[in-house]
Amino acid sequence: MAEDQDSRTEDPTGKRVSQARGRGQVAMSKDATMLVILLASTVTCYSILPMTMRPVLMLMRRFIEQPERITVDVEPSFETLLSEIAAALAWALLPPFLLMITAAVVASIAQTGFIWATDKFDFNLNFLNPFNGLGKIFSMRQLVEFGKGLIKAAIVGTVAFTYVSPELAKIETLTGMEPIAMTQELMHLLLHLMIGVLLAIAAIALFDYFYQKWSTLQQLKMTKQEVKDEHKNAEGDPHIKGRMRQIRMSRARKRMMAAVPKASVVITNPTHYSVALQYEMGTAGAPKVVAKGVDFLARKIREIATEHDVPIIENPPVARALYATVEIDEEIPPEHYKAVAEIIGYVMKLKRFKRAS
Repeated sequence: MAEDQDSRTEDPTGKRVSQARGRGQVAMSKDATMLVILLASTVTCYSILPMTMRPVLMLMRRFIEQPERITVDVEPSFETLLSEIAAALAWALLPPFLLMITAAVVASIAQTGFIWATDKFDFNLNFLNPFNGLGKIFSMRQLVEFGKGLIKAAIVGTVAFTYVSPELAKIETLTGMEPIAMTQELMHLLLHLMIGVLLAIAAIALFDYFYQKWSTLQQLKMTKQEVKDEHKNAEGDPHIKGRMRQIRMSRARKRMMAAVPKASVVITNPTHYSVALQYEMGTAGAPKVVAKGVDFLARKIREIATEHDVPIIENPPVARALYATVEIDEEIPPEHYKAVAEIIGYVMKLKRFKRAS
């Protein structure tokens, strides 16, 4: 395994990364997600809960200010009050709960984007094997994660104690305060503590995020042979590609030969080259090459032209030049206008002479 891992020196290709995303194998820091959730919790405690809990506190004032007026022995009255408090509490906690869920979702999407890991839904009997589970528990990756967890707990605990220890003397004085003042002081201490914890977790999350990126890249690295095989598969089998190329050339050749009977003239070498031109009198375009070939194809073009009474003109320089510079279905370039015009003019004279005779 070590040798195999050492041979994985190549960065993953786009296809391998895409396949890994399909399996849900992406870099994501749980600490970063936890940081966002804690931030949302802090905002909730100091901004949202004071507003949403106000109706609950108004109902509970009857327990605190006028407990003697609550008829506990009369069940409907007491049960009604409890139901009102429970309903108000549920509505009060719903916005913070939705905020927590939204924070967790946003934190995950921000790191990985939208992922639809269909492979996660595949049923695998190996999942029921307890030995596989034990192997995962005691794997090197899990041991590293366990060690990271201990270190993170120690860091957060140390930071929390550092922030709280100077305030311990104030806690002893809280018992002599009014309830409202005591609550405000406790909220101040909690906020002080949360700031320290958030700073510690932010540092841990930043480190963990880049570590997860690096760790995922190491897992997806490929050997040189895997990269070659993937490129080969992407490009296709050479034999199949060669066969497909032959088929395309054959079809193009058939279309080309089918255009020869419609040509205006065929210019030859006279034996090695043949170029068929099509030109419509009165059109604005220049003559167009509809077929060309050497040797065997040149002979086939001449044979078809002879069968369909297409004029064949021997002009080796023009035939070679057109074959080398003009592709099928392209108009001839301006530098050949004069030579081709003379040939087409000659062909037109021959046609008029034939019609006259």
